[in-house]
Amino acid sequence: MSEIMKPSNESYSHLTVIIPTLNEEKTISLLLEKIEEITPHANVIVADDGSEDKTKKLVEGFEGNISVKFLDRKSALIHGLTISVLDAIMDCKTNYFLVMDGDLQHPAESLPRFYKKLEEGFNLVAGNRVEVIGKWPIHRKLMSYVARGLGSFSLMIRRRNRVKDIMSGLFASETNIWKQTISSHRKDFILEGYKVLFDFLKIHKTKLEVSHVNYVFGTRNFGESKINKKVIWKFFKSLF
Repeated sequence: MSEIMKPSNESYSHLTVIIPTLNEEKTISLLLEKIEEITPHANVIVADDGSEDKTKKLVEGFEGNISVKFLDRKSALIHGLTISVLDAIMDCKTNYFLVMDGDLQHPAESLPRFYKKLEEGFNLVAGNRVEVIGKWPIHRKLMSYVARGLGSFSLMIRRRNRVKDIMSGLFASETNIWKQTISSHRKDFILEGYKVLFDFLKIHKTKLEVSHVNYVFGTRNFGESKINKKVIWKFFKSLF
């Protein structure tokens, strides 16, 4: 596993961190503080899918040296993590973006490693879970294993770009590549789904320079997982 890079005084003004949220009042402030400490001058878009708690108030009241925008999707006609991320990407003004969860399960300490690889010329940098902290129920482990295998097979037979962990919600890329794909193939994404990276890989046909960042997937200490039967069904439907 790669060593986590220490925060530096480097400016991350060319990076936008996209955080899709739904009722993350217990974690969002701490996450924003971590991003500010680790990636100074970065931009943040919190793409909120209709939180009923204090998420909006906390984000809009955040005071720091990073630019934070609250993208309020409460009145949107379609809800889901994927469409929240796509809307944020289309609103992104920087060369690069990075998507991470708002529940602290994705380590903010890994952000500099993603940025470094983007600066080196990689078009897409995907997070690769090498360890999961805590005990996952056996059905979650089985579901993750099967989904990763089927997803990789689906991309292989389509002859598309592939990554080690297609189920990862932690990834970074060049903004313009995604904007072009979203503009021309928006209807091909499973907008109400949760695996936006897999959808992109399935849709995007041009060869990309892909790299990976290994990370440890943290324990969820607050809130509940958004995965349910509907989400699982939409993923398996997207395989075909």
